[in-house]
Amino acid sequence: MSIQTSAQETINALKAIFDKHKNERICVLATTCCGKTTLLKQIPDCVDLDDELWPQLTKEEAEFISQKPWTNEIGDFIDKLVYEKISVKVGHPLFTTIIVDCDVVIYLDISDELLAEHCKKRGNNFYDAQNVKNSIEEDWNNHRKKGGKTFYYLTITE
Repeated sequence: MSIQTSAQETINALKAIFDKHKNERICVLATTCCGKTTLLKQIPDCVDLDDELWPQLTKEEAEFISQKPWTNEIGDFIDKLVYEKISVKVGHPLFTTIIVDCDVVIYLDISDELLAEHCKKRGNNFYDAQNVKNSIEEDWNNHRKKGGKTFYYLTITE
């Protein structure tokens, strides 16, 4: 299912999906700077991957994954850490950049133009966010090919 949404429509769509799948483990997948944190703050019981992962990292792990520019090597290392340390709990959708063991995956896509605008406002590097987005899309496509999960695709428009 594919839907284009404003911020409020995205919140409403997420709440509806969360309600429909309330007894399942849900990942909300999106790149940096697309508004995940803003959205999850407006929906009760959601969890941010960063809030779960960062407290569990060693100083060396945190320094490695904080390097700029973002690379596939850093992404692969983050994936490894997330798979080892993070689990999705029923009733607590995880907002993430990585698909972890779950039943439902919601991809919040954003156009490159809007992503560039969001990055500029937040002082983040567009190319890093775009590289993360490309990695996410590859992961999304690989999981869709495998099947076994329910997939939703929402396009953020603001």
